[in-house]
Amino acid sequence: MSLDTLIAELNPQQKQAATTTAAHCLVLAGAGCGKTKTIVARAAYLIAQGTPANQIQILTFTRRAASEIVTRVEQYLGAAAQGLRASTFHTFCMYLLRRNPQAFGLTQFSIIDRDDQLMMFRLLRGKGRDNILPKAAQLCDLYSFARNTRIKLSEALVQQLPEALPYQAEIAEVMRQYEQRKQERNYLDYDDILAIVAGHLQQSPALVDWVSRLCSVMLVDEMQDTNPLQWSLLEPLIGRVQLFCVGDDAQSIYGFRGADFENIHHFKTRVPDAQVLTLEQNYRSTQEILDLSNWLLKNSPIEYNKQLSAHRGAGQKPHLHVFPNEFEEANWIAQDLKQRYQQDTAWNQHMVLVRSSYAARYLESAFIKMAIPYRFIGGTKLLEAAHVKDLLSLLRVAANPQDDIAWMRFLTLWNGVGDVGASRLTSELIALDSLEARCARLELHGKVSPAAILILKQLSILQHEVQQCIGLAVDALTEQLAQNYQNQDWARRVKDFDLVKQLAQKHGALGEFLEEYVLEPISVSEVERASDQDVVTLITVHSAKGTEQQVCYVPHLTVNQYPHARAQGDFDAVEEERRVLYVALTRAKNELILTKQDLNHWAYDQTDELGRKISSYFLNDLPLSLVNVEAHKRIPAAQTGFSQKKPPTRITFGLDFD
Repeated sequence: MSLDTLIAELNPQQKQAATTTAAHCLVLAGAGCGKTKTIVARAAYLIAQGTPANQIQILTFTRRAASEIVTRVEQYLGAAAQGLRASTFHTFCMYLLRRNPQAFGLTQFSIIDRDDQLMMFRLLRGKGRDNILPKAAQLCDLYSFARNTRIKLSEALVQQLPEALPYQAEIAEVMRQYEQRKQERNYLDYDDILAIVAGHLQQSPALVDWVSRLCSVMLVDEMQDTNPLQWSLLEPLIGRVQLFCVGDDAQSIYGFRGADFENIHHFKTRVPDAQVLTLEQNYRSTQEILDLSNWLLKNSPIEYNKQLSAHRGAGQKPHLHVFPNEFEEANWIAQDLKQRYQQDTAWNQHMVLVRSSYAARYLESAFIKMAIPYRFIGGTKLLEAAHVKDLLSLLRVAANPQDDIAWMRFLTLWNGVGDVGASRLTSELIALDSLEARCARLELHGKVSPAAILILKQLSILQHEVQQCIGLAVDALTEQLAQNYQNQDWARRVKDFDLVKQLAQKHGALGEFLEEYVLEPISVSEVERASDQDVVTLITVHSAKGTEQQVCYVPHLTVNQYPHARAQGDFDAVEEERRVLYVALTRAKNELILTKQDLNHWAYDQTDELGRKISSYFLNDLPLSLVNVEAHKRIPAAQTGFSQKKPPTRITFGLDFD
């Protein structure tokens, strides 16, 4: 393969983007329109034109995407691609921090993950104020949301936890203590990693010079998912670094995490000399599936300015099935899957897209009842699973004996050690100045198994044999963890330790392994997607970006679900809900099967203070020409929810069970 081969494979829109001479470029790539191929071609083209590969930095949102892009560029260019860097925003910032810590005001520091943050917030929040302060997880989410969106605590409270506004002063105090504790322990959380780099870049022209010498070109993937904090990293580099950003404004669905839709919609305003290009030829779906997806976007007051066309041409029209309730809906999907399998269609050619793990409960029940093999993908992180974090706690204290959070977790694994005792013992252990002294104190304490103490001594010596370290840690903890998780599917959990060993293969030091995977935990779904198991995939829409399947089911297309009841009346929230549905619809390659319950039939649209329509139900005006409708009970035509005529009464919204 060669660059000429790659360029020849591109359609005219992709070729224009890959070979543009513009200083800055935004590529609006519709679903299934070859976004990754265009980024690969752009990187390969720049290298072929004389840009050194090590001057190009690709920013993505997952390790898997980064690895895929580099591998594909190397396939076309071979040795010329040596040095090409692709990483997540966090990993890129860590690269800068580790390369020049003094420039960012840092010396020694440790990275803490969300679980560590939760532990700190739990301790700082205290147990006696349960009726006043939000839970630790809510405080953690609120803190992170405020930092990623770069808004005040009061604004974050209004958006995220309005019921907690009366306690703003108490919440602010807990957060101040959290920041003080981080400084005392030299901890950096995920948000610190970005904020420290962004803050210094905005204040130091010399630092901007240094970064622009390291990378003269930045290719940013999934631009629609960036948040204001991530934009503040890129902004100081405009004019010094060539920006090539790719994304789909119609797939911006992470507002709840702080992703800013405006980063892509206002790109031209923020980068005035930028060229904006569009990719509209879809290689995944048939035209009938795209017709429905295009209709959904066209009904939005937001101008998306894209009309996807199918490279594959015509196919089957999407089917819409209407049921009296969730039980019959789930049972029908299970029966349909079973029938297809009996007609020699593999289970793994089917994907069911749900809003949440809670929304999947009826489906899982039906699948189990009918013996349908399935896996559920909901974005679970392998190295965030409790039993794996238990294992890592032993490795962390070996790598950094001052890590009080890791000591707390490790000590509370053992029978007879509670939070208070562990906290007291942790303070003692950190104060000691040698491994021998710490191990002697643990032996005196008498609760930790002697085998685990012996292995802790070995780990400190073997820190450059990462796989061996993990094997020893598994040996040290398996017996105790088997007790701790005996009623929590231990047989499945213990298999995860083999995956952890696999991840360790490419690492030469224990500290490096821990930092990489604490910073960017690998998703269970990444491991599972690589498997060849013949199972149906049940997946949340928010985990489904980048996936596709021959046959896709989108259940629960009911009033109060699309858009969700909690979004009703909020223009931005409702439009994000529209994009969630768009992502679900555009996963299907050959068949798209929609199902709904006939519980509520109608919803009147509203209008906000700016005169914009706020949809109350996306299928209100669905043209019957776009779908084949089948009702699974006899219902009057006026109640199907697809008449073009509005009913005289307005629905009342029922309970929101999600």
